[in-house]
Amino acid sequence: MTSKKPQTTSPLQHIEAGLNVLNQLCIGFVTFWISWSCLRTGLSQISLHVWLVSFGFIFVMAEASMCFYDGNWLTLRYTRKQKTAIHVVLQIVGGGMGVAGCLVQLIRDDWSIGVTIHSRLGFAAFVLCLISLLSGIVAVLARSLSKLFSPLANKTFHVLLSLATYVIASLAQYYGYTQTKIFRGQGADFVILMQVATLLAMVLTSIAPIKSLYQKCISFCG
Repeated sequence: MTSKKPQTTSPLQHIEAGLNVLNQLCIGFVTFWISWSCLRTGLSQISLHVWLVSFGFIFVMAEASMCFYDGNWLTLRYTRKQKTAIHVVLQIVGGGMGVAGCLVQLIRDDWSIGVTIHSRLGFAAFVLCLISLLSGIVAVLARSLSKLFSPLANKTFHVLLSLATYVIASLAQYYGYTQTKIFRGQGADFVILMQVATLLAMVLTSIAPIKSLYQKCISFCG
């Protein structure tokens, strides 16, 4: 009786695992600091907006995007079906919080988008998130709706839209550190650190959906 050979891990997998750990640290750092800053002053007015969009977009939606990523050690042991369930729940929770946070600010500003880069990017993320949630529902129901929509095409569209939503939301977060009053008084160096951590998390989180898009493009061409 022959024994099974142990599975070997390639250098690329080691690199992806290391980058995922770095990404989780960046996401955790940004989420913890913003949550602590907002909760200690009370979730009212702009603090509620900041906490909802930060926790929803930067933390929950990032984790949702990485559910199927092979380099993500948090979901590595789960089956495809379990990953799908986790992804759906996280997308609904994260997207819902992000949309709610944007609505809070829009209501405070009498439905005025604003003139800053932060506010315009935030509104774009708000609109894209609504469309992404709708495309996600269609993706979940892909089999029953296969006569109306190509499952592969819809899933590709959903991944692309979710990626765009997350990137734009992250960029809005980046500009928000300097264009909103809540982050003033933290010190210029610390604000730069937050911006770097946010951009780094954005780039590293984007690896998973970009790989997914690449694989789907191959399926289209195959």
